[in-house]
Formats: sequence, C-alpha cells, structure tokens
Amino acid sequence: MTIKSPPTLIQLSDITSSDLSRHLKYNRLTDEKGRYLPFDAFQYRVKKGDDVNIAWTMTRLARNAAILRIDYHNESGEEAGFNIPRAIYAVCEAVDKHATALALKEQKERLRGAGAELNPLSLEEPITSSQLEGANTTSLVARSMLESGRTPRTEDEQMIVGNARLMTEISGLRNEPLTPALIRRFHATGMGGINDAKYRPGEWRDTDDIVIADYDGNIVHQPPRAADLEERLERVCDWLNTPGEYIHPLIRACILHFMIAHEHPFRDGNGRTSRGLFYWYMLKSGYDVFKYISVSRLLHAAPVKYAHSYQFTETDAMDLTYFIEYQVSVVGRALTDYLDHIAMLTRQSAMLDSQLYDSGVMGKLTPRQVTLLNVMLSTPGKEYTAAQISASLHVSDNTARNDLRALVRQGCAREIKVNAQMTTYVAHINR
Repeated sequence: MTIKSPPTLIQLSDITSSDLSRHLKYNRLTDEKGRYLPFDAFQYRVKKGDDVNIAWTMTRLARNAAILRIDYHNESGEEAGFNIPRAIYAVCEAVDKHATALALKEQKERLRGAGAELNPLSLEEPITSSQLEGANTTSLVARSMLESGRTPRTEDEQMIVGNARLMTEISGLRNEPLTPALIRRFHATGMGGINDAKYRPGEWRDTDDIVIADYDGNIVHQPPRAADLEERLERVCDWLNTPGEYIHPLIRACILHFMIAHEHPFRDGNGRTSRGLFYWYMLKSGYDVFKYISVSRLLHAAPVKYAHSYQFTETDAMDLTYFIEYQVSVVGRALTDYLDHIAMLTRQSAMLDSQLYDSGVMGKLTPRQVTLLNVMLSTPGKEYTAAQISASLHVSDNTARNDLRALVRQGCAREIKVNAQMTTYVAHINR
C-alpha cells in the first residue's frame, strides 16, 4: 500500500494569528502518547475541525528545531538528521545493561553449559535474513543443513549458507575501520558462490536501472547514481570512523544500516549486507550479545513495516527518526526474547537438578554429563552426534561419545542408529 507523503510546509507568515494559536498544541516532537508519527498516520490523528496541513507544519517545525543533523545527504541535497523519542532511550539503556561483553559473560555463567545452550541462537539471523530477502526454505531445513554441514542443494539454501558465512566472519573483523573495501568484502562473503554471474559478489553496481518498488509495484526509491557511489560511500565511512558529537552505538548502527540500504551499492544482496554491517558495528562497539540476537527474525515477521520505515524517512526530508525508532523497537523485542530464553534455560536447569536428585540419577552422572544433558535439552527433540557435542563442550570425540552413552544408560537419552557409520542421540527425560 502506497504511503501518504507529507505536504509542503506552510510559511508562518501565511498562517493567521487565530489559526496559529489554535494549532500551537501540535508544536511538539511526539503526540500525547509519545509517538513520533509519520504524516501517513499523523493525518488521521488531527483533531476534528483543525487544519491537517497547519498541524503538520507546526509538528515539523518543532522537529526541525530539535533535530540532530549528520553529514549525510540524499541526491536532492537534503541533510539527514534524527530526534530521540523516549522509546529509543529506553532500548539504548536496556542494550547497555544486558547486551555488553560483560553481560554475556555473566549470562553464560548462569548457564551450566558455559553458554553452549546459546549456540543454536546464532543460526537464527543468517536463516531469517535470507528468508527476508526471498529465500524459500523452511527454518527447520535450513537449521539442519547448517548444523550438519550438508552441501546446499538450491540457490535459496546457498543464500543461507552465504549469510551464515558472513555472520561468522563479522566477529573477526570487528577491529577494522569501515572502508568501501570492507563493504565489498562483506558482500563478496555473503553472496559468493550462489550465482556469481547474477549477484556479482563484491562488485559495485555500474548502472542506474535499479529501482525499489513497494508490494503494489509502485517505485518508492531510486538509489543514487552509480557514478557517485565511490564518493558517497567514502563519506559514509568518514562519518562512521570520525569521532564527533556522541551518538549511542545502537543509533549509529541503525543509521549505518539505513545508509547502505539507501545507497544500494550492489545489484542484489544490499539488505543482507546492510544488516551484516549493523551486526558488525554492534560487535565492534562491545555488544557481544548480538552474536545471539536475531533482528531479521522480527523484520521477516512484518516486512511491510520494515519497508515503510525506509519510506517514511526518504519522503520526509531524510528524517531518520522513523527508521531508527522502528529498528530500535525490533532490537528491544529481540533482546527481551533473548533474556526470556536465558531465564527459561536457567529454570530448566534448576528443574533438571531437582528431577535428577529425586530419581537418584544425579549421583550417577558427572557434572560434565549433567552439563551435556542441559545442552541437549536446550533444543528439545534435536538429535546430536558425538562430533557436535565435542565442538560444543570442547572435549574429545571419545569423551563426548562416552558421556552420551552414560546418559543413555541412565535413561536420560535415546541412541538412534542412522546408518552403519552414524549414531545420533536425543535427550529423553520423563517429566
């Protein structure tokens, strides 16, 4: 559905004193509920009898007076900027409290498996980011492929493997400055080996025949000219790398996400690259919990809202607040889901201890074997191999196999013969 673009602002000299007095209540950043509404929604919340255009003019003037401008312009010369509604501050505070490297260390200490229970979460982002871009593969099949190391069979599966490869590489590049070469490397890593003739991994687009359309086929964004890409991306890198007025890292990461998507430097794969750079900057800034948080999972659940957050910014004089506020709200929900997952694993561990103690099994298992059982129970129904347990708990294959068999003997797991060469194990606890 096409959004309603804001009207041209009315000159104050053209507004009568009585109309000005009547509409002064709209001279504010947000509405009475604290919402930073785009005009598309604002128009329906103007009081009956009030002039929508005057009301919008008053609101936009208040926003323009408070806005923090940054050194980034669209091709029309409009300078980007943003305001910070209260909802954004709240999520920034939550990220500072729960998403740092120190917070992750404390969270892992709460988990018996030293964080091994969190490893399955790291697969959510590469899977759903690819699905958001059209990969037609179920999460179950994709997860099984990534965990087993199976060779991808389709282009959609190759997209997911490429994105997983990118997310793995990001952590090792956190100390690098942002450069056009790094942006190209991210794209080449994520898109390489899928269909190189189609996606041209690591190559800037060199034509201007790319447009972004909405779900009704209406053109909503024409990326900047290909001839200007190198210069424009250098400016993006300079903005991110050069210390200036303090901007919270989460807000900076969201702005970087927007900038790369707005520039659309590649023929395809721009969304995955821009989201990859978002994660890169959050890890670079010390928020290690983002290894286990999937933003794309929630974006995939509401792709129209994600698209509109771009449009609201691009149609309202590059006011980044709309995009930032939506992205930050998604991060807030993803962080809450992650913390709920930690709490669930902690409760599950306590319940398991109680159950094993009551049954008399606790004394027959080593602490490492109880840890192993916790790891297996973190993904109910999943079949594990000795090699997977070896990697998760950093023990030898033989030790992992012996521990798994110990769980089977105590009735805590089942052994499944896949074939003559492979045996898998699944946790089996009667509750």
